[in-house]
Amino acid sequence: MADISLGEGRIEGAPPRLTRLVRGLADAFAAESDRRILWLPVFFGSGIALYFALTVEPPLWLGPAVAGVAGAAAWLMRRRRLWRNAAFCVAIGAAGLALITATARQRAAPMLDHRVGPVSFTGRVIDIDTLERGWRIIVAPDAVMAAVPGLDPAQQPHRLRIHITAASDLLSPGDRVSLKAMLYPVPGQPLPGAHDLQRDLYFAEIGGVGYSLGPAHRLADAEDARPPGGWRLWLLHLRTEVTRRITAVLPGSTGGVAAALIAGKRGAIDESVIEAFRNSGLSHLLAIAGLHLGLVGAFVFFAVRGGLALVPPIALRWPIKKIAAGATLIVLFCYLMLSGAAIPTERAFVMNGIVFAAILIDRLRLSMRICAVAAGVVLLFAPESLAGVSFQMSFGAVVALLAVYETWGQQLGRLLRRGSPGRKALGYCLGVVVTTVVVTLGTDPFSIYHFHRIIFYSPLANVIAVPISALWTLPWGVVSCLLMPFGLERLALVPMGWGIDATIWVASHVSTIPGNVWPTPRLPMGGLAIVAFGGLWLCLWRGKWRRWGWVGIAAGLATMFMTRPPDIVIADFGRFVAARAASGDYYVLGGNDERIAKSLFAEETGAELLPWPAPGAASDNLSCDADACRYARRGKSVAIVTDDKGVPSGCDAADAIVSQVPAGFACRKLIPVVDRIDNWWRGAVALWLDAGGITVAGANDSRGDRPWVPHPVAAKKAPEPADEAHRLLVPQQRPAAPEKGDGKPDNEQPR
Repeated sequence: MADISLGEGRIEGAPPRLTRLVRGLADAFAAESDRRILWLPVFFGSGIALYFALTVEPPLWLGPAVAGVAGAAAWLMRRRRLWRNAAFCVAIGAAGLALITATARQRAAPMLDHRVGPVSFTGRVIDIDTLERGWRIIVAPDAVMAAVPGLDPAQQPHRLRIHITAASDLLSPGDRVSLKAMLYPVPGQPLPGAHDLQRDLYFAEIGGVGYSLGPAHRLADAEDARPPGGWRLWLLHLRTEVTRRITAVLPGSTGGVAAALIAGKRGAIDESVIEAFRNSGLSHLLAIAGLHLGLVGAFVFFAVRGGLALVPPIALRWPIKKIAAGATLIVLFCYLMLSGAAIPTERAFVMNGIVFAAILIDRLRLSMRICAVAAGVVLLFAPESLAGVSFQMSFGAVVALLAVYETWGQQLGRLLRRGSPGRKALGYCLGVVVTTVVVTLGTDPFSIYHFHRIIFYSPLANVIAVPISALWTLPWGVVSCLLMPFGLERLALVPMGWGIDATIWVASHVSTIPGNVWPTPRLPMGGLAIVAFGGLWLCLWRGKWRRWGWVGIAAGLATMFMTRPPDIVIADFGRFVAARAASGDYYVLGGNDERIAKSLFAEETGAELLPWPAPGAASDNLSCDADACRYARRGKSVAIVTDDKGVPSGCDAADAIVSQVPAGFACRKLIPVVDRIDNWWRGAVALWLDAGGITVAGANDSRGDRPWVPHPVAAKKAPEPADEAHRLLVPQQRPAAPEKGDGKPDNEQPR
């Protein structure tokens, strides 16, 4: 065998073809010397992604230890460029792993694993959102709540998210509140691989959700004159007050959209309007991001500069361009704080801030490096955001746009901005279409992964709605903020509402065009990772080898066709069962008490939920009697048991058993058996039927032993069938049906 040694693009003793290939790669890598720095946030994010991919919690020392060893290796091999760079990249990735591990430990807080209530308690309001009916509050309960029977002091959540009734007292962040509520665990995944709401709320330090029974009352507090929490609490109070003043002028969804654009509060928007924005490709207009901060920044910059230019003594003696840039930075920072500093807003603020800061030092240039800096800053301060849809779609859109305009920006500018005013107007519309198409291509893989759909007519909606927002809605929003301290916000909010109503009209009509929404198969996590790497390879490099990124994108998307929706799903402690019909929709067994499970399941599958067949009736491949049902597909038969009497007496009566009641242990070694006890410790369980056998997977199986996964038993060891203590424990923790009240469990997913 030849002795192969790798140097600076040289391979000694290797075949000529391999030598030429390696030298070609080395030359291409050397030619991209100014682009290598763009990969630093990618490697940093890879370390964070590794943390979320693990099935066990890594020790705190692992990330720093690997980073230290890799950093030392990079220094020792500083004269061997290839190995030095590789070691440095490993060190950067290990630093990302260390940061997210420390962040997870810092956010560690108990999470409810069973229903509690009705329970009366007091606490401090952390934040509040206006809803169509009532409010949603985040409250930090007092320690006295630990005295509630069945809730150990060590199990008390630090924060709860609760839906309170419209009859409640008017609350603000910092107020002390007294209420009676039903508390529930944070809903788990409705099927394996679905959106992990438990992980999201774990990092938000929210350990339970629920609804109030009756109104919540504000308590007099000696600290009212000086609320605790400093400037953060003052800012939350300001956002709440701004939202209330907006919705007082603009009721309904119009005011909800205005509050979303100004204060980042979306709770008052009707769900049908949110769905219309989502299905028309206009959801980005509800999230304060690059478009909003860019337009607000441009409006303030030109307004300040134009105003100063009208005063000759100032215009002749002072650098009004730099003054305008400084004023714009201040306004954008205030907008960032007022809007709640969401991930897209942070990214947009960093990028816009760098642009206006560059004006101050006369070095204006918009490039991919600004995006890399923004990604690094966001991950440094909120590493958990990497797993969220906001981060992924925000940076996916911006990276795609910058890559296109870096390559063809000048040509597009000459093509779209020359000629008569009519041609320029047409060029502007074409520019919006090009931008929309590029953004759509950049975000579609993440949209497929999170929402399982593609929006076909989004360019049409954007070419109409974006100019309305840019030229009318957002400028009036800026004016309303300037008038609000004087109590004159109505003068600007009313015309702002006209623009919002027009945008809602566009969203509603485009979303209903036949063929607009294309459902897609589920994209596996591994496929998304391959697509993301291929997209970064395509966008971050400049040479011809960037084209290999298309191979990665195609390979990642092809994994969709290797997945199949489950045939049967049992969730919500066995009370929710879904069986797939021949049409691809699902028959659903579960009453009104399982409306949250139904909602989450429908959102994840995109399927229509059909009524479960009545006893004695048969629908498609599902037939039922009083105590059990029989589901047949692909030559396999599954007994779906709904009552103790329906448990099969023999193990040969079906190929698998899915039971809403304890199914015993006699058949578990012969056929797959899933009952409510399995549902309790494995989470939602799905079954796939094939001629060659039946595949069973639980939601918690792939998540492993993580702090946000409620494991009654350690993930490393499944409960033994003979564990009688486990069997006796389960009925005590079964979530009961919601009792009568005006509220409902607050289980909305923060997408």
